[in-house]
Amino acid sequence: QEHATAQYNLAFMYYHGEGGEQDLQKAREWFTQAAEQGDVEAQTYLGVMYQNGEGGERDLVKAREWYNKAAQQGHERAKAVLSEMNK
Repeated sequence: QEHATAQYNLAFMYYHGEGGEQDLQKAREWFTQAAEQGDVEAQTYLGVMYQNGEGGERDLVKAREWYNKAAQQGHERAKAVLSEMNK
């Protein structure tokens, strides 16, 4: 029902294997749904997942895009990672 917090929580559980086996592909799918609705934590997790190739192909362009969206909302970790990526 497009509830970003529920989508983020489900993604988090898949990412960490809570309540079942870890599934990074499903985690990426659910983080994407939450992130597209503006969830800053989901945006940051997607940055990490794309940067590390977790749950799919590694894509530094997409990683930077998601970190940038989170950084624009004031997320400090995303700002720090972007700073490192820009060096």
